[in-house]
Amino acid sequence: MKVRIGKFGFLNNFLPYFLLEQNSGIDTDMEVYEGSPRELTAMFERGELDFAPLPSFYYIKNKARLRSYEFCVASKDSVLSVLLVSERGIRDEEGCIAVTNQTVTSLNLLKVILKEKGWRNEIYELNEIEAGELLKHGTYALVIGDEALKARERYRVVMDLGEEWHELTGYPMVFGISVSPNGIDMSEANSAVMRSLEWGEKNIEEVLREAKKRFSMPDELLERYLNTLTYRLGERERKGLEIFEAKCHEYRLL
Repeated sequence: MKVRIGKFGFLNNFLPYFLLEQNSGIDTDMEVYEGSPRELTAMFERGELDFAPLPSFYYIKNKARLRSYEFCVASKDSVLSVLLVSERGIRDEEGCIAVTNQTVTSLNLLKVILKEKGWRNEIYELNEIEAGELLKHGTYALVIGDEALKARERYRVVMDLGEEWHELTGYPMVFGISVSPNGIDMSEANSAVMRSLEWGEKNIEEVLREAKKRFSMPDELLERYLNTLTYRLGERERKGLEIFEAKCHEYRLL
């Protein structure tokens, strides 16, 4: 029976999963399932995934029944793909923010940042992912993933949440962390993803060529983005995750 591995259906997982999905002899006993963070979480809850990167907010809320691994999705500073955008580009401390309901981590990160700044913006969660649709309902839109990368080309970036978090704490922001159910060892799956990641980093030009074919984004943005993220849960990433958890408790988000 194949191990069922989840993958964020965004550019942020393209590089680490590139070789794994090519079935180039690295680990053919594994099957990859793609989805949004919300979709992967639902699949994991239904027992349809054995190993997957899931939203870090979900992890800290449920970590007593989860086992975590090295593979993660984090930003060193600016993340580029978790953005507050608007048509005007001004910072209004009371303007309404429309948020896609496809995220829990970015939503709660936004709430933490607003609390830290003393802002009182009203937040509306909507079943929309595109910035244009979200902006019909608010002064600002919180967009994630590939939609955020596209939105930064069309709208004014008011806030990069990864950059804002780094300015507040001095640490990386962990957006996703790989997990399995507690009691089930998926170290081999983690190792397979990490080997695929290492191959992708060594063969970045090939990965970029394929990314340019698949994603409708400027070449410069693709290259910059693939070099922005970090995928290893090291000491600084763990500390950033600890601070995020503490802030979520402080502001009663957990």
